[in-house]
Amino acid sequence: MSVARKNFSHGSHEYHQTTINNVRQAAAELGVNIAIALDTKGPEIRTGLFVGGVAVMEKDATCCVTTDPAFSGKGTKDKFYIDYANLPKVVSPGGYIYIDDGILILQVQSHEDEQTLKCTVTNAYTISDRRGVNLPGCDVDLPAVSPKDCADLQFGVEQGVDIIFASFIRSAEQVVEVRKALGAKGGDIMVICKIENHQGVQNIDSIIEESDGIMVARGDLGVEIPAEKVVVAQKILISKCNVAGKPVICATQMLESMTYNPRPTRAEVSDVANAVFNGADCVMLSGETAKGKYPNGVVQYMARICLEAQSAINEYVFFNSIKKLQPIPMSVEEAVCSSAVNSVYETKAKALAVLSNTGRSARLVAKYRPNCPIVCVTTRLQTCRQLNITQGVESVFFDADRLGHDEGKEDRVATGVEFAKSRD
Repeated sequence: MSVARKNFSHGSHEYHQTTINNVRQAAAELGVNIAIALDTKGPEIRTGLFVGGVAVMEKDATCCVTTDPAFSGKGTKDKFYIDYANLPKVVSPGGYIYIDDGILILQVQSHEDEQTLKCTVTNAYTISDRRGVNLPGCDVDLPAVSPKDCADLQFGVEQGVDIIFASFIRSAEQVVEVRKALGAKGGDIMVICKIENHQGVQNIDSIIEESDGIMVARGDLGVEIPAEKVVVAQKILISKCNVAGKPVICATQMLESMTYNPRPTRAEVSDVANAVFNGADCVMLSGETAKGKYPNGVVQYMARICLEAQSAINEYVFFNSIKKLQPIPMSVEEAVCSSAVNSVYETKAKALAVLSNTGRSARLVAKYRPNCPIVCVTTRLQTCRQLNITQGVESVFFDADRLGHDEGKEDRVATGVEFAKSRD
């Protein structure tokens, strides 16, 4: 495990503070650096509450959905509330409303009034309170940062989290909104954008440029676009991040069956391996560890699958592919880092040491995929933790206050070499 993700769609600040403290205590006891990631709730759309807590929806029945707050606590199978005021404006007759990850699908028939849509239920389903809503093919105009997100982000800054997983990002401008909400004190926190809608896919180039990395969040993405296209989108998004040298995370339902079963399906094993073959820096577990019966076992399985898949990759082919796609002229820093990786292949080096306080140089080296470990020696503990989401990098903390500031850098190089030897 490299990163502990805290999902702020659930739980209080007190609860999350306790879990953050637990992670840090465990990491200290084990002598490892574990990054803390704050996953924002984001601009979600949800249903209201139902009388009795549920509503039994019948196939081919007619129902109405409304944005009138008067119905927020008294939904029935005939009429219930959705908390997006512009719903009637963005969804046209013939369009679809997906509820609860697309398990319940409503087809819009007509506008009853300015706040209400008349729909046909396409499949039977029992819906409960506060279910998520997706509007495939619609340009949703919700802000990237809600008042709750602002409070959560400030809490994250106070707690010293390392990474923000920004939910439902649709454009580069929304990434800027997240950074503004973090403020100057949160300027060193990485912002990883979760791509989980068709607008995010369409604007991926500008989003990658503005962000510190990308998460392919396949759950909501598979509701927003056809499931068969998610596989293609995953490959394209990962490839674009590889070329840009930005870390990319593949997430959602990777080993879903292990929530309740002690072994994954062969399809799930192939899914994890395929993410590695695509070039993902990270693979993420969600419900499998958050509520699953086998949290330790699922992490062990995922680690073994990743190692096996990684052993089948020809990094030199990857290196040449990435290098050919880079614009000329390169920046001096990029040229130095790519040349260093080329030297690794020419000399068959066993490790590559990088000195970097921000982690930027280590990420640039990792972009070119040397076939040996990258050892980054840094004077910042946060950089050690943040580099956990970059493939192939192992970080060593050089305590400048205790060991001296090492102006000539010889001591830091020696520290990196000793660390590499200890891992050989």
